This record gives sequence, C-alpha cells and structure tokens, in this order.
Amino acid sequence: MVTLVPELIREIIEIAVGTDLGYAAKFALVSRDFYEWAHPILCRTLMYYATSETKHWPVPLHELPQWLELNGKHVRSMMWGIDTTNLPSLLEQCPGLTNLALWVNTSSNDITTLLPILSTLHLSRLSIDLWELFDRKSFSELEARHAAFRAVTHLDVVHRITEWEDLQGITALPCLTHLCFPRRTMDSPYSSVIRSALEECKHLKVLAIASGSSFPSGNPIRVAQTNFVLDGDPRLVAFDCEYVGDWECGAIGKKDIWALADEIVEQRFKDIESPRSVPG
Repeated sequence: MVTLVPELIREIIEIAVGTDLGYAAKFALVSRDFYEWAHPILCRTLMYYATSETKHWPVPLHELPQWLELNGKHVRSMMWGIDTTNLPSLLEQCPGLTNLALWVNTSSNDITTLLPILSTLHLSRLSIDLWELFDRKSFSELEARHAAFRAVTHLDVVHRITEWEDLQGITALPCLTHLCFPRRTMDSPYSSVIRSALEECKHLKVLAIASGSSFPSGNPIRVAQTNFVLDGDPRLVAFDCEYVGDWECGAIGKKDIWALADEIVEQRFKDIESPRSVPG
C-alpha cells in the first residue's frame, strides 16, 4: 500500500477545497490528522448574505458568535451582506482577516461604526461603499490615510462614482495596485474618473470595470466587450461577473476577476514589448 507523506496530503486537501469548500468538511471526518489539516481551511471563509438566495457559511448565523470564539483566528476572508448590528464584535474575533466584502443595504445599516475595528485589521482586499463608510463625505486624502487602508492592495468601489474629486483620496493609498469600479462609470461623462485614476494612482497595475450578470453555466466571470479606449492603456479591463460567485472563487483560491485581469494585462504588456512581426 502506498503511503502519502503529510505534506502531499495537505496539498491534495488544498487543491480539493479550492474546487469546493464542502470537501473540507468531508476531509475533516476522515481522521484526527485529516481534521487538524482540513479544519483551518474550512474556517478560512465566511459568507453571510441574502440576495436571490441566502447563504450562511459555515454555520447558521445564530451559532456564529460562539463558532468565532473557537475558530475566528483561522478566518481570512469574509463576505457580509446582512444586518451589521453585531458585525463589529464579530470582526474582533477575526484578527487575521485580510479580505472583506461588505455589501449591505446602507439605508438601514450604519457602516461608519465599523471604522474603529477595520483600523485594527490588516486588510489587503476590500470591497465597500466608501461614501457610506465616511458618512457620505468625499473620499479625501485624509480618509485615505486612515489606518483601515494602510495595507489595501485591491479595492473594489461599489458605489456609483460621479466626480473624480469625490474619490481623489485613493491616490494616497500607499499599497493600492488593483482598483475596480462599477461598469456604469464607463458611461460619459464619468469616463473622466477612469482617466484620472489611471493617471494619478502611481502604483496602479489594474483598473477593472465590472458589471453584474448571472451566468447559467456556473462560470461567474467573463471578459466584457467594450468600445471604451483610453489612449491604449493596457491596464484597463472590463468584465461581466456574478459578484457573489466571483468573490467566492477568489476567496478559496480559484480564478476571479483580479487574477484574470492580471493575466490579461500581463499579456498586453508582453505584446507591446514584443510586437508580432507583420509579413511583408
């Protein structure tokens, strides 16, 4: 009988869970060793939202506080789309959180109360309504220097952007390399916002423009066709994506819009540096 070394078993578990989070729960039932390897992976991602369907993962919402007391240290990614009343205390239990998507109804949820706890985290990926986070004020350089953004590399701005001045503070984000705007920002005259972001964000590698779609095939992302051209800037990529499915893909290590955008932009730069020869 072939015996697999523990390192290889862990790698197999990682790959399997990257296909379906449910595999982590199954692996955890195999043996104590498998449980110890699979359980932290099972705890990495939290998803609580209510759209056309409701998803509470990995435990029912009423069990979450107690579950986090034991497992919050393993959490790395969280999608939250329901009531935020108890969210600050829940986030306190997740000191290792690096990826947060906060998609809530801001007319009934005051997300400004989250700023103190966000400043204690080391977030690298953030999807949020910046206007509501700062009580409908423009996102200025002062706000951008808030501790909550000190490590953010990937920022998804989910609210409608009308004027660059309302968002200009993102140029002060020290680590920002990837930025995503809603697709409607492509509409004239808001294209000036895109131009300004590309010109003024010094370290920007990718500017993604995303619109929400639902794909029956189960593939949550595809590159969108657009006639929008900005001086041939290769960093600009447009997508149609199913937001929840795409976020989940990224959280468990599968390809999401960020990974696909990186591939597209990298290839564009290669094509620029080494243009194909044209037969004479």
